[in-house]
Amino acid sequence: MVLTEVLGVYENTSKDLLELFENFSDMFRNASLHMMFCTSSASTNIQARLIQQRFKQTIINAKFGGQTEAIRRLLAQLPISSQSYSSSPYLDLSLFSYDDKWVSVMERPKGCGDHPIRFYARDSGLLKFKIHAGVLGRNAPPTARRLVAFTFHPYDPFAISVQRTNAEYIVNFHIRHY
Repeated sequence: MVLTEVLGVYENTSKDLLELFENFSDMFRNASLHMMFCTSSASTNIQARLIQQRFKQTIINAKFGGQTEAIRRLLAQLPISSQSYSSSPYLDLSLFSYDDKWVSVMERPKGCGDHPIRFYARDSGLLKFKIHAGVLGRNAPPTARRLVAFTFHPYDPFAISVQRTNAEYIVNFHIRHY
C-alpha cells in the first residue's frame, strides 16, 4: 500500500511556494523524468531564470502590479501539465538564443511575427537556423490576429507549427535541410 503525506498547503500569494517553484520548477513537471531530460527551466538554466525574473519585474512595476500580484501571476502557472513543456534541444536556452516572445519551451499559442524566428548558437552567436511560420509569400490582413503554436520533436530536427489567422488554420512541418 502506498501512502502519501501532505507536507504543506499554500495560498496563491505565498512567497514560500514561489521560492520553491523558482528553485525547483522541474519537480513541478515530469517529476519522474526530470533526470532523463534536461529542459530549460528557471531552476536549471540562467537564461530561463533571467526571463522569469524579467517577467516578474514587469508585473511588479506595472500600473496595477506589485509584489503580491507578481506572486499570484507566477503561481497561476501551477499545476503544470507535464505534456505542455518541450524537451527539445532546439529550445534549450543554454544551446540557443531566440526571441521568447515568439516561441518558448511551453507549448502554447503565441503571437505570430512577420519575420522568421532566428535561432543563434549561444556559444558563438552565429545564426544556426530560422523558422518561418505561416505561408511564405502570402501576407495576412493587417487587422488579423495571428497566433501560432509550435510542437518540437524531443530530439530530431523537426517541428510542427499550427498558425491561426482569424478562422483559417495553416499547418507547417519544419524539417532541417542541409
